[in-house]
Amino acid sequence: MAKYELVVIWDPFLQEADHAAELEKAQEQIRRRGGTITNVDVWGRRRMAYPIQKKQEGYYAVISFEGEIDAANLHEIERSMRLNEKVLREMLTRVPEIKPRKEKPKKPKADRQPTEAQYGRAGFGVQETFSA
Repeated sequence: MAKYELVVIWDPFLQEADHAAELEKAQEQIRRRGGTITNVDVWGRRRMAYPIQKKQEGYYAVISFEGEIDAANLHEIERSMRLNEKVLREMLTRVPEIKPRKEKPKKPKADRQPTEAQYGRAGFGVQETFSA
């Protein structure tokens, strides 16, 4: 099942109840097109890096969802967000699947022998004997 994230920035001058209603509308859009919401992370009001529509701040939310959604339905989710006048920006991305790496077996340290390349010529293989 493919995983997606939808990041939405709404107009910061909306009331708190309006932000909650807009977030619920976005979730309903996803559910209606076959997605299952896994996480909703509301960042709240934040300062943006650059002004969008002469606004310095925006109300951010990240909606994580998954499902077997075809490209037409994903495009329709993006389109409905763009047509909403209260949305300043939206970005829908597919989260890549992270596969665990296979580790190579390592030689035990006891099997390793020191080499001349590691320690140089000085003292390599020299045994000292002391007489008293």
